[in-house]
Amino acid sequence: MSRLVRLSGIKSLDQFRSSPGSSSGAANAKMLSSSSLAPSDSFPYGSFANLTLTAEKLLKEQVSARNDLELANSKLKKMTEQIHVLEEKLQNAFNENAKLKVKQKEDEKLWEGLESKFSSTKTLCDQLTETLQLLNVQVQHDFAAEKDKAFFEDKLSATSVALDKLHEHMKSMSLRLDSSEETIKTRETELMELGLAKEKMESCFRNEQNRTAHVIEEKGSTVRLFIHFLLIEADVTIKQLEEDVAANKVAMESLTSKMEKLHFEMRVKEDDMQQLSIFKEKLENENKDLLSSKNDFANRLEMALKEIKKLEDFVNILVLKFTELESQSLTFSEKVMQLSSLFDSCLSLAQQERDLVSKNAKQKFDQIHNQCTCVISEKNALQLVNHELNNKVLELQKEQEFAMVQHAEECRLAEEKIRKLESEAETLVSKQTEMQALIVKLEDELRISSENSTLSDKKMQNLLLKLSDLENESKGLIDGLKADVLKKQDEIDFLHKEVKKSEENVDSLEKRVVELENALEEKAQLAMELKTREKQLEDQKAEIMASVAETESKLEEAKKQHDHMLESKHLELSKHLKEISQKNDQAINDIRRKYEVEKQEILNFEKEKADKVIQGKEKEYDQKIEEYKEESRQHLLQVQEEHAALINNIQQQHANKETSLISKHTEELKLAQLQAETELREKTKLLRSEHEAQLRDLRCEHEDECRRLQEELDMQKAKEERQRALLQLQWKVMGDNPQEDQEVNSKKNYSISSTKMRNKDGSKRIQHALDRTEVEEKDSPYLKATETPVSNLLKKVENVNTLPKHSRKVTHHEYEIETSNGRTITKRRKTKSTVMFGGVKGGARPNPSNIGDLFTEGSLNPYADDPYAFD
Repeated sequence: MSRLVRLSGIKSLDQFRSSPGSSSGAANAKMLSSSSLAPSDSFPYGSFANLTLTAEKLLKEQVSARNDLELANSKLKKMTEQIHVLEEKLQNAFNENAKLKVKQKEDEKLWEGLESKFSSTKTLCDQLTETLQLLNVQVQHDFAAEKDKAFFEDKLSATSVALDKLHEHMKSMSLRLDSSEETIKTRETELMELGLAKEKMESCFRNEQNRTAHVIEEKGSTVRLFIHFLLIEADVTIKQLEEDVAANKVAMESLTSKMEKLHFEMRVKEDDMQQLSIFKEKLENENKDLLSSKNDFANRLEMALKEIKKLEDFVNILVLKFTELESQSLTFSEKVMQLSSLFDSCLSLAQQERDLVSKNAKQKFDQIHNQCTCVISEKNALQLVNHELNNKVLELQKEQEFAMVQHAEECRLAEEKIRKLESEAETLVSKQTEMQALIVKLEDELRISSENSTLSDKKMQNLLLKLSDLENESKGLIDGLKADVLKKQDEIDFLHKEVKKSEENVDSLEKRVVELENALEEKAQLAMELKTREKQLEDQKAEIMASVAETESKLEEAKKQHDHMLESKHLELSKHLKEISQKNDQAINDIRRKYEVEKQEILNFEKEKADKVIQGKEKEYDQKIEEYKEESRQHLLQVQEEHAALINNIQQQHANKETSLISKHTEELKLAQLQAETELREKTKLLRSEHEAQLRDLRCEHEDECRRLQEELDMQKAKEERQRALLQLQWKVMGDNPQEDQEVNSKKNYSISSTKMRNKDGSKRIQHALDRTEVEEKDSPYLKATETPVSNLLKKVENVNTLPKHSRKVTHHEYEIETSNGRTITKRRKTKSTVMFGGVKGGARPNPSNIGDLFTEGSLNPYADDPYAFD
């Protein structure tokens, strides 16, 4: 009963295990390891809780590390962008410094040319003064000098016109210098605004190229016009000198009126010279400022390099942290792999347990089946034995009809056998009581085993609940790990995209650098062309100087005459020039102060603008970061809520499934138990009915056999009495009293000896029968199951009733005699003591009517079997 219940419970448990395993997949199969590791609650549940806590801690650390990495990546991106901006600013500053250096060199060259021109003009003025002095001398000598004065006045007017043109050229150069200063200021503002707009820089660069080209073209055009004008003037002067030498005397009167104008113009020129010197000083100061700005830029570059180094150190630290995080992630992955390996080992152990359980169940089922087959075979054997016994009984009946009772001692043997059978029946009754006690013990053991099976079922249910909890936890861990892996993959993809973008930016920057290099090459080519043009201009200048030398030789004579006139006026002009220079110095100082104040104001204004822009951008970035953080928090909250909702739904579904499965399982167990109980009851009833029927049959047979044995005994007693009566009649007929006494004694001895011999034979047969019954009881499995003494009784009855078929006539020649000493002596005597028993064939013989008839019967005829009996 308990075995069948256990088998049904094991099968239902296997079905219960296989059903969640097929639905939940490999993840649920892994978590069955807890049941295999702790079938008897040997594996502590706290270790798995510690593992879950460590896994959660690792997940939190990974989340914090990811946040740190994201912040670090954002900072790195910002710093790299700032570094790129600073590098671009530095490159632009270097380029602009190079341009300014080139412009300074060009301006210096222009100033050197202008200084050479001023020196040449001074020489011309000196020559003119000398000519004027000569003309004055000539006027004193002759009135013809008036024409020369007019001529020289014309010359002076031409020279004044030329000087005015030179002054205009100087003014244009000063304007250009002012424009260059303005460009420097604009460049500084552009340096401050380069980080905000790269496209403006490109447009400014193009505008600057156009401006430089325009300036170069203007310079070339002005120089060409000046040279052309000088050449034209030189030709005109030469022609006029050749034509108007005769008219100098007439022009002397006009020269006196125009000398004052010349003196005034000379004063203006000296003022211009002072202004030019002041402008030179300004340029030098500006050069110094540019050098200081260069130093400032160099310091800024050093600071930027230091910041870059700090950033590189910070990047290295971040890389180390990232490597540490990678190592931690590797350790975490290794731990996860270990957990998976443990889950796999637990799975294998669970499968081994299932296999062992199935093997044990199969073995038990095979044992039960073998026992059933043995019981069936024993039933068949018992049926065969019953048929054989029936056949033997029939044969015995037939044999007993033909058997002959030899001696009266066999009755005693039968009585002893009955007594032994009664004693054996008592032993069988005691055995039955022992068997009933064993049955009670077995029933108690069955109850204990049923209780153990119920306890094991409860333990299995608890283990299944634990398994379900562990499966849910494993699902959560696996889902979290999968989400982490997906996030990592997304981050890796995002980093790859950023790397691609940076590579594209590098390629675009390289292309721009190539374009800038091409522009620089074009500028270098333009500079080479300008140098060639300057060489050509220098050649033209040399030619002009040669022509000017010829004119100077002609004008020396006029200067000598005009020197005396100019000395007196020169002092006045010097005084006037000193006053003008003082005024100019004051004005220049005021202009410088105003210029510095405006510079400082502009710088402060631009700094404030830059600070405001930076603060505004920082605020915008902070707002964006806060918005992103809030969005990420909201997203995390949504994800957590969804995850919690999913977990709750899964738990509810799992709980519903568990309840449904548990209810189904309990119903199946109840049905199986009821079926098993009904089957067992039916089987027990059938076995009891069969056993009772067999017992009844055996009792009936045993009673019939006892009746037959009693009838046989009665028959044998009647035959013995008849034989005794016949013997007594024979001895009476014989008439020998002493012989009669001897015969009686011999008969007694013979009866005693025969009873002893038969008792020995019977005891041997009974002992042999008992041994056979004990062996058969030990060998028969049916007697172990039922333990009934019916087969022993049948076998004992069979041993008792078996008689030899050939024992129709038995002769006894030996007999024992008791002496007076108490000893028994065996003697052989001739046929007086022999008794022959013939088989009864036609029923009981009729009593003889005569004494002679007694001798005619074969049983009392001494010569029937032994003719030499009385020899």
